[in-house]
Amino acid sequence: MPLQIDLPPGFAGMPVGADDKMNRGYAWTVAENAAAGAGKSVEEFGSYLMALVPTMQANGIRVFGKFAVGPRQGDVATLTLGVAHWPETPPGNREALVAALAEQYRSRHKCAVVQPVRLPIGPAIVAISGGEFHLPGQDARPQLKAEYQIPLPDGRSVVILTAVAESEEAWPAIAEATAKVAWSLRSQDLS
Repeated sequence: MPLQIDLPPGFAGMPVGADDKMNRGYAWTVAENAAAGAGKSVEEFGSYLMALVPTMQANGIRVFGKFAVGPRQGDVATLTLGVAHWPETPPGNREALVAALAEQYRSRHKCAVVQPVRLPIGPAIVAISGGEFHLPGQDARPQLKAEYQIPLPDGRSVVILTAVAESEEAWPAIAEATAKVAWSLRSQDLS
């Protein structure tokens, strides 16, 4: 099922597909724009991105990147959009499926706020959670996450859209931008 989304302003990232030649082209375009800021050569940065592609493909990731938003310069969020396929036959009713997704999310993330929402593409859940990410030998970094799980009309798959940020000040703007991406999701059936 072909999908389309509207990415946030300032999004820098790449789509991930099955065609390695296209993936390489996207990786090099991103590398040309971001390598200098990362202190790397285009070739080195591009090779880092290409090294991630097989893992992203294996995990159903279709879009990965960052966008700047918020009141301070340097406030960014990492946005990932993936598509997962059901391991077994899901219930035919998408409302029941959304309720099951919400229950499962709540059981794994006890402190998350999880609620069903109705998007133009259909029913979904949105979950907001926070926590800390600890780097070895460094202070903890706050992590705030918005996640949408959206069963697709094909009945066989679900879109998982996440945005993770480290800035509490930028969080409202990041959550709003993520909601706009979720609300923009649409399928382009070719049948």
